[in-house]
Amino acid sequence: MGTDEYRENQANGSDRSRWGRVKFGGRRLPALWAAAPFGAAGAVALALIAVATESASSRPVLGGIAIGLVSLWPLTGIVWGLIVDRSTLRGATANPEQSVESRWHERAASGAFTDTLLIGGLGTVAITLSGSELSAVYAVAAVVLLSMASFGIRYLAQRRHG
Repeated sequence: MGTDEYRENQANGSDRSRWGRVKFGGRRLPALWAAAPFGAAGAVALALIAVATESASSRPVLGGIAIGLVSLWPLTGIVWGLIVDRSTLRGATANPEQSVESRWHERAASGAFTDTLLIGGLGTVAITLSGSELSAVYAVAAVVLLSMASFGIRYLAQRRHG
């Protein structure tokens, strides 16, 4: 947050920012600043584990550095998502779980779960009665693809019909 943006927020009483804030002790700090040390610590821990278990590469130090650098921002983002106060995010909806999209998601997920149980059960019976062999990898892949397709189709239908 720039100095001008900070002064403007202080003048109009708004404590909302692009990256949000977190209450830490008695103060409110920018959430990204609070998340960065924890993300860095997690990245260093992952790098050390990779080097210690010799799974980093044939050059462990270089592999450890690469793992640390690649995992730094994702881990920082995860920590930020866990600690940020939604009420301090500029443009965030107050109750996202009560939105229309949330209802569409809930209905689509419920229907996809029912589809998965029905088709999975019928498919299991059909494979058992036919006596054919099916690899577990293919069976699980089919169930996952069925679930994803069912959810996607149901969500689009909910969105179209409101």
